[in-house]
Amino acid sequence: MKRKATFDKRVLAETKEEVVFREGELVQVYRNDLDYTFKTEHKLLPKWSFPRRIVNRFVNSYTLATLAGKPISGRFSARRLRQFTPRVGTTLANEQAAFEAQLAQKCTESREEVVMGGVSVGDSMGAA
Repeated sequence: MKRKATFDKRVLAETKEEVVFREGELVQVYRNDLDYTFKTEHKLLPKWSFPRRIVNRFVNSYTLATLAGKPISGRFSARRLRQFTPRVGTTLANEQAAFEAQLAQKCTESREEVVMGGVSVGDSMGAA
């Protein structure tokens, strides 16, 4: 426990607050396997991946999917992720706006179902 407390203290000192991503947000994954490579052909490879979408959150790690919706195996630590913002007017920006609108609509529909409690209008009048 002492090591974890020391580690957490160091991490919180480096980052002022916890980074939390929402479901459906676009992120990039850092390729830390290229940090300690000395091969010439690896030096010019991009260290950040193509944009990915957040699917779920588990404490401080996330499951991701490609833009096409194909799940990516494994979980990715929040420390290896950064938010990706597409340029305004691009196809990706339009697709992301449509995706977020669709996701927001699903959230409002599920909230309405919870508020209604699964009771239909005919059932609420009672069968007295």
